[in-house]
Amino acid sequence: MVRDLETVMMGLHEQLDHELFVHQQALLDRDYVRAEAALATYAGHLRLHMQDEETLVLPRYAELGGDGTDAPVRLFTGEHDKLRGFLAEFAERVAALVAAPDDRRLLELFDRQAVFKNLLLHHDLRERRMLYPFLGERLAMGEQGVVLAGLGFCG
Repeated sequence: MVRDLETVMMGLHEQLDHELFVHQQALLDRDYVRAEAALATYAGHLRLHMQDEETLVLPRYAELGGDGTDAPVRLFTGEHDKLRGFLAEFAERVAALVAAPDDRRLLELFDRQAVFKNLLLHHDLRERRMLYPFLGERLAMGEQGVVLAGLGFCG
């Protein structure tokens, strides 16, 4: 079965969403060691996914005229940078909870993660509505397969 770029990449977004849920569920259980491990898994996969987009997807998007749209490459990479910053912050905050559990810091972490999830939602919508449909219309299935074959994070 041939799978197109949009289907695969949006499927990876769903997997990443589930991994973030697993992390937050561990936080709710106040199992900070499990939350830290789940965050490390999620963060590693999200970083790989963003790297795949930056090295394989976004260059094709730019080559095909994507920077002439209302969602230029710099918008996507800027959001990726913000997401990476959040991941580093979350790792520090969870490590602090492992060392010294504290409900106030837990609630502050959830507040910060709500901001992160809002950024993720808007980023996902831009990719779902602009980036991947744009590429799907302009890349033949064989070209999409080449991009998919190069992915570091495949789920």
